[in-house]
Amino acid sequence: MINVQNPSLCIVRLADGEIRYDTSLSELADPSGWFDPANPVLHAEKVQAGGRAAAWFIRLGRRAAVLRHYRRGGWAQRLLSDQYLWLGATRARSFTEFSIMHAMWSSGLPVPQPLAAAVWRVGLLYRAALVTARIPDARPLAVFSNAEVWFEAGRVIADMHDAGVWHADLNVFNLMVDDQLRVWLIDFDRARQGRMTQALRAENLARLLRSLRKVAPDLESDCWPALTRGYQARSYEISMAERKEK
Repeated sequence: MINVQNPSLCIVRLADGEIRYDTSLSELADPSGWFDPANPVLHAEKVQAGGRAAAWFIRLGRRAAVLRHYRRGGWAQRLLSDQYLWLGATRARSFTEFSIMHAMWSSGLPVPQPLAAAVWRVGLLYRAALVTARIPDARPLAVFSNAEVWFEAGRVIADMHDAGVWHADLNVFNLMVDDQLRVWLIDFDRARQGRMTQALRAENLARLLRSLRKVAPDLESDCWPALTRGYQARSYEISMAERKEK
């Protein structure tokens, strides 16, 4: 059924959970099959890098998409590799990520369109999955040494922060660059949307810098200054636009 509070969203109640998906997928049958990489209709191909070995490139009708099953990291993966404590639908990781990405995508920010999200409950625990549109021919920012691309990445991050979004894992692999050199933001698991303080902004950028130093330290001297210039330039533009509106 269509969600009356959000007409672009369909909700399917399951015996053990719930599926939410974009109405643009309404012509496709059986949404419960969209989250099973063994379903031959999906033509699933394992994503070789990232995704904690739980991500696949799939086909949903004519759409190229990415399916991701949520997996724990660190010590917790030994106990509950893919299960989380149920605290209500509004706090389920897949639904929260879907909601934040949908708000960003609807406002024109460069994030993949969120297509579908699911949760399956077993008692006090749940498992989750998310499907997003695939960015064609995208590669991580980490492989680019072009200062102009890093400048644009800074501008994109500034737009994200202006939208009130704090990224829980901003790193050089969660900024993707397509064949038109457009920069995209991905992976909003555990992200938060609200008031962005200067401390939160600085923390996000510091995390990104740490990942750059770990993965591609030779790029720091040329590319990091370009990113910070892009971030500052876009932040200034946003500030000036807000003053004019007042």
